[in-house]
Amino acid sequence: MSRQTKTFLMARFREMGITPATRHGQNFLIDLNLQQIIVDAAELTSDDVVLEVGTGTGALTDLMAKQAAAVVTVEIDGHLFELASELLLDYENVTMLRQDALRNKNNFAPEVMAAVGKHLAAAPNRRFKLAANLPYNVATPIISNLLTCEHVPHTMVATIQKELAE
Repeated sequence: MSRQTKTFLMARFREMGITPATRHGQNFLIDLNLQQIIVDAAELTSDDVVLEVGTGTGALTDLMAKQAAAVVTVEIDGHLFELASELLLDYENVTMLRQDALRNKNNFAPEVMAAVGKHLAAAPNRRFKLAANLPYNVATPIISNLLTCEHVPHTMVATIQKELAE
């Protein structure tokens, strides 16, 4: 994998004609140390099924897929989905969904929870975890809905914007 620095991403975005969409709350995690901190804090094992909302360029997904049993990653932006697909193509344990993670502000899209459930059922002792650089415009509904859905995460590790945290 190429290190996804700011310079690298700006060049790839130009090549693909991508302009980040503020309406999707896109913010790109280019701090390689912070990416590793998220993965380390998630304490991923070969029993874990990880949900990542906001695949972005796939850099965080790439790190998590090396440690987890499965990663279900959701990206609403078609251009970013295509870019991440190139990086994640060879991972058999990554399920990429090109859609909104939420059906509405109070519910996850059924396809997302179905994919998580499928991977949880694939082997005994599987644990569900959230690990993500959450898009700021869906961070609150993602976290609150996970607390009441069929599969409640064992742990949640996520970055959110400072304004939302405050």
